[in-house]
Amino acid sequence: MVFGARARQFLPYVNFVVASTALAFQTTVLYPWHYQLDNAFHVLKDDQAEMLRNYHDVKIQRFGELERRMEGLERRMQALDRKASL
Repeated sequence: MVFGARARQFLPYVNFVVASTALAFQTTVLYPWHYQLDNAFHVLKDDQAEMLRNYHDVKIQRFGELERRMEGLERRMQALDRKASL
């Protein structure tokens, strides 16, 4: 046998102390840390959403600018076609 009779008597108490220590660590350290992480994730999510909105706005502005340029080019092409047909 690995454990003696005396060690087997103390094993439940050792197990209880280890389990109680683990529970105390979870409730005093990990549980409050969970809320800190949750708040940090919400801030990160909000920042990411704001960055995506900004990127979308810039992209829409760029498309508008490209559309205006294309319209200007189409007008020039039409004017050149009119001149060439005269």
